[in-house]
Amino acid sequence: MQGLTRRLFLASATLASGLVSRASLAGGSGLPPAATTADGSLIDALSRRRSTRLYSDQSIDAATLSTLLWFGINRPESAGHTASSWHTSMEADIYVADVGGVGKFDPATHRLLPVLAEDIRGKASLQPFVGTAPLVLVNIADRARNEEQIQAAHVDAAIIPENVYLNCASVGLGTCLVGGADKAGLTQILKLPDSQMVTFSQPVGYLKQAA
Repeated sequence: MQGLTRRLFLASATLASGLVSRASLAGGSGLPPAATTADGSLIDALSRRRSTRLYSDQSIDAATLSTLLWFGINRPESAGHTASSWHTSMEADIYVADVGGVGKFDPATHRLLPVLAEDIRGKASLQPFVGTAPLVLVNIADRARNEEQIQAAHVDAAIIPENVYLNCASVGLGTCLVGGADKAGLTQILKLPDSQMVTFSQPVGYLKQAA
């Protein structure tokens, strides 16, 4: 792989939420097309953008997940990404996981490829609220490069979640970028090579309404 090793977005696709069944995750699951046009403006999304730490148990459907992942990294028609990238190092993967397991997002085929049949949301961060969200996204950067490329990897890993923030704000979802990911734990669970490191986790879910 040339340039920066792919940053992995890890999202959990729950069985209970109906995103991906255990059977379909085991064999790979196609996602519906992303909604690349929508009502509302960037100004409106920016005004609504905020960090959320309280999530309801409402499921996130496959169509919403599809658009969320597209906002994060994918633009297959031009071989580019919706998120900007330092030095144009446009290499990123997306993994989806939750109560039903972990799946890797393949931008070329717009599918989720099976990784683990285990709910790792509660292990994605040292902060308990992260595991209460239906989805948890985790950024992973390559550290087997020179110092400038390592710096670029960290910058890119922070840009992608901002796109996710804006998509969440535009469709009524909440999210929070968390620096306190359980890096050692995730590295072991996901069997990451020594050349990769976890940078952030990012839970995603509908806002919990006040009682």
